[in-house]
Amino acid sequence: MTQAETTAATGHQNGPVSGYRLVVPDGWFAVDLEPGRRERSVAALVKRQFAGTDNAPHLKAQTRQQLLAQTQATQAAGGLEMFLSLQQVAGVPLAASLVTFLVPPPGTQMVTAQDLARSLTSDGRQATVVNLPAGQAVRALGRPSPPGEQESATLEVFVPVPHNNEWLLLSFATPLSPLVPSLTKLFDAICTTLRWDY
Repeated sequence: MTQAETTAATGHQNGPVSGYRLVVPDGWFAVDLEPGRRERSVAALVKRQFAGTDNAPHLKAQTRQQLLAQTQATQAAGGLEMFLSLQQVAGVPLAASLVTFLVPPPGTQMVTAQDLARSLTSDGRQATVVNLPAGQAVRALGRPSPPGEQESATLEVFVPVPHNNEWLLLSFATPLSPLVPSLTKLFDAICTTLRWDY
C-alpha cells in the first residue's frame, strides 16, 4: 500500500518549534485547515470525489458547504491537521477521519500517561497506557458523541510532546459501526508511524 507522509509543526514552551511526521494510507486526503487555503483544499477534495460526475451541481455545492463548515469548526477547535478517508472496499466508501490537536497541560504540574489514563477512564472511556515509537501514549476508546451529533466510534491517542508538558492528540472517528474492529486496527497502525523531529 502506498503511503502519504505529512509533517506539521508544534510549538514548544521550553524549546524551539519542533514538528512531527505521520504516515497515512494512500486514499486519505489531507485537508488544509488554514484560513485562505482551506477553500482551495476543499474544492480539490470535492473535485476528486465528484470526478466523472457532471450532473450533480447541487450535491457538489452542498458537499462543499458541509466540508467548509466542518473544516472551520475543526480549525476553531484547535485542529492542526485533518485527514478524510476516500478509500473504498468493493465499492463501499470507508468513511473515517483523523484530526490532530495540540493539548496544553492543565497546569504547571507534569501529567504522566498513567495520570491521563485515569482521568479519561473516570469520564467513561476505555483508556490504557501503550508504548508507541513516539513515546508512552494513552489510548482511549469510546468518547461519547455530543448531543445532536451522529453516533460514531472514536479512538483518541494522546502522545507526549518531547521536552514539553503538552500532548499531541490523534483523534480518529468512523460512523461505520460494523467495520469498527477493522478500522480501529488501521487507526492503531497509523499511530505507530508517528515520529518526532527533534
